[in-house]
Amino acid sequence: MTELLSVQNLKTSFMTREGEVESVRGVSFDIQQGEVVGIVGESGSGKSITAKSLLGLIQPPGVIKEGKVLFHGQDLRQMTEPQLRAIRGNQIAMIFQDPMTSLNPVIRVGAQMIEVLRRHQKLDKAGARQRAIEMLREVGIPSPEQRIDQYPHEFSGGMRQRVMIAMALSCKPELLIADEPTTALDVTIQAQILNLMKQLRDATNTSILLITHDLGVVAQVCTRVIVMYGGMIMEEGTVEDIFERPSHPYTQGLLRSIPRVKEGQRERLVSIEGTPPNLLHPPTGCPFMERCPHAMDKCREMPPYFVPEEGHRSLCWLLSSDMQQQKREQEGDEQ
Repeated sequence: MTELLSVQNLKTSFMTREGEVESVRGVSFDIQQGEVVGIVGESGSGKSITAKSLLGLIQPPGVIKEGKVLFHGQDLRQMTEPQLRAIRGNQIAMIFQDPMTSLNPVIRVGAQMIEVLRRHQKLDKAGARQRAIEMLREVGIPSPEQRIDQYPHEFSGGMRQRVMIAMALSCKPELLIADEPTTALDVTIQAQILNLMKQLRDATNTSILLITHDLGVVAQVCTRVIVMYGGMIMEEGTVEDIFERPSHPYTQGLLRSIPRVKEGQRERLVSIEGTPPNLLHPPTGCPFMERCPHAMDKCREMPPYFVPEEGHRSLCWLLSSDMQQQKREQEGDEQ
């Protein structure tokens, strides 16, 4: 696989009256061409801010303090605004979480889609309109020939989300960043949208960065998973690593909180006790320490990333050689 995107030590903060809120704290990851990477974690863990930082969409009082965002080896953070505009919506497209704040309420939906196509695909007005109608049909908008001339308020929340997805996919981007793309959709349309995204990847080798709370969606479409908490990456690995061999207590807690249906059995959901850290005063050690059932004094220091196996990393002292040795000795004593 060829590397498409490389994020290195990304740090984003918001300057408030109370002080600096460190929303993203040294995030690093890579995305290969044709890869589908999922980012999961609780609300406030830094998922959406990380995605917006990639495209330089952080507005004051937010500021990207540090890091590189290499796309095809070129640092997006060093580009001018006109250079970034040529990439946004074309080579890199983003589906935002709230479509009502992303669509202009006083401009018809079709005009907004046509503008994107004419700017980036160099189509004439008729060709762009036809392409927009085709995309609306593909995402399940009924009677797209009529709906294309309507305003955003004439669509339901789920249909506005589908319009945003159609707009993002219309230019066949190399990288699609999807922030909760199926949240407002019913199960049938959700399956249709996920299938459309997979078809895009298969047809054009598009890479997808999928931000979601739905671990079921991650298991269905992703090849690799990034688990975020407190503005940092807690664990990263393949879908098999994360779902079958989770090594970080936070990941294990997320997986235990998923409802499971077993015939003839009733199980109580297991929640993660406590609340996420206050990033106005972020902890100096492991951000999950206060909620972790395995917390120890060592956790007051920030752990490095340990690699339990190739391609799988975890920010947890439990994977250190000393702790692993203690675990083996305890297991030997029990036997």
